[in-house]
Parts: sequence; structure tokens; C-alpha cells
Amino acid sequence: MLVQTQGIVTKIIPYQESSSIVNVYTEAFGMKSYLIRGGRKKNATVRSSLFQPLQTLNLVVYNNEKNTLQQIKEVSVAFDNNNIAMDIVRTTLAFFITEVLNLSIKEENQDLALYEFIKQTIISLNTIESTRLKDFHLHFLFDFAKYLGFEPMEISLETSSKQERNDVLSKLIYFYQEHITNQRPIQSQQILSTIL
Repeated sequence: MLVQTQGIVTKIIPYQESSSIVNVYTEAFGMKSYLIRGGRKKNATVRSSLFQPLQTLNLVVYNNEKNTLQQIKEVSVAFDNNNIAMDIVRTTLAFFITEVLNLSIKEENQDLALYEFIKQTIISLNTIESTRLKDFHLHFLFDFAKYLGFEPMEISLETSSKQERNDVLSKLIYFYQEHITNQRPIQSQQILSTIL
């Protein structure tokens, strides 16, 4: 069955010589995996290069509940993330957010509120003033936990120094490992702590 939906790219993995497998958090189905056959070839109908971390796409997909890997018929960019791609701090935050999303979201269920939260997070990351990026990841983690059914109530997001930001980040990461990611570490934390 063909379905039109928006989706947010959370992961891309090269597969065989010219194909890719992408994880996309879709508006219609929640988290789905898609096989992009020949997407790395010059004449590909669906190009793998469109599937960048946190890119929001308009998709026409084949949805077959019996298959683990779905297919994409058509794809186009829903809105540009140029500021994210051109700014090292925004790019680092994007990789951190995608890692958290991949570790946290497992269900293939539609959740329009969560989809809209992630979409608005991407828009904010792309448009927010550079001076306001230093605490962006902390607010994301705190707010995202609420959509997953948790609330890290005893953690204050008020920070005035890099050390305080790193301390709050460590507390939030510990909270996620205990309650959400099944003790799996968030690898990009160290890079984020260095850059911010």
C-alpha cells in the first residue's frame, strides 16, 4: 500500500555496494527502516544523499506490515537544514540528538505529538541564534524525556559555566541510561562536552 507521509532521518547505514538502509521517524508510522536500493548511484531515483541526520523529508512509501524493511517510491526535502549543515556546533548537536533518538525510540507506532516535538526541535536547531545553542541539548533531553513518560524532576537546567553544563549533561545522560536506553552509553556526549 502506498502512503504519503513526512519523516525525519535518524540513521543511515551503507548496505552492499550502492544501497543504504535508513531509519526514519515517520509521522504516519513512527520509527521505520527503509532500504534504498542503488541510492548511491549517479542515476538513482531515490538518492541516499537526501538522507542526512535530522533531515525532514516528504515521502511516498510502500508500507507492508509483514516486512521489516520498507521501500520508498518518492522523496523530497520538506525544509532545508542549511544552518545545521554549515555550523559545527549545530552539526554536533544534530548527531547527539539523532543518537539519543535511535537509542530511545523503538516502537513502530504513530505518535503525532512526539513527531511534532522532534520536528520543532529541528526547526529550532536550524534557526536559533548561535548564542543560545550552549544549553540546547539540555533542554532537548529534559523535554524529550517527558514524551517518553519520564520527568527528570530533580535536575535543574540553570547553568552559568561550561563545567555546570557538563555536570547537568552527565546527570541527564545518567537518567537516560537508567530509565530509557537500557544502560547503553551515548557516545557523542564527550564530543558535545568538548565543543560546548
